[in-house]
This record gives sequence, structure tokens and C-alpha cells, in this order.
Amino acid sequence: MSDQRFFSRLEYWVKANRAAWLEIIAQKSWLRSARQAQNLKGIDIAKRMGVSAARISMMERDEVRGAVTIKMMQKAAQALDCEFVYAVVPKTALKAEQEQATEKPRMRVQP
Repeated sequence: MSDQRFFSRLEYWVKANRAAWLEIIAQKSWLRSARQAQNLKGIDIAKRMGVSAARISMMERDEVRGAVTIKMMQKAAQALDCEFVYAVVPKTALKAEQEQATEKPRMRVQP
């Protein structure tokens, strides 16, 4: 798939799923949220990953700080029975959409 086609499809998805996209962007700790949604404790995930419970806690904190590696995110996602998705989204298309949404419609009243 060409880069241009990929980004146009991504832009279409973002426009169609605006509320979901804003929630995705606002999320701080995906690992902790996914773990808690499944009612799992850190020790449960640690056993699945073969690491200590302290490492899970540290990994969740690292994610918030932006210091967790992609490899660890993939391993954690697998342990949580989730799919890890990494994306780089161009800002210009999204900014243009936001600016258009905030503009008031202009109407001219004819006498």
C-alpha cells in the first residue's frame, strides 16, 4: 500500500471515529487500563511475562513517562491478550480538520 493511500485511509478513520480518537490520545497508561479492565493484578501479568511484579509496576510507570520500549509493550500486550499498535499520525491533516470544525458558518443575508 502506498504511503499516500495509507495516510488518506488513516485520516478517513480518524474523521469517522473522532470521539474514539480523542479518547485514545488522552489515555495515559494503556497497560494499567488493560490490566484493570481484565481484573488482573500485576503479579498475574508478571507470571505470564516471566518477570517480577515490581517490573510490571515499573513498566506501567515507564509507559506514562514515555520510557517503555516497544518490545516491552509488545510483550505486555501479548500477556494481556491484546494487540499492540504503534502509529505515527501526521499533524497537519488533523489540525486542518480541527480548525474547520471550530469555524462558524458564514451566511450572508440578502435584502
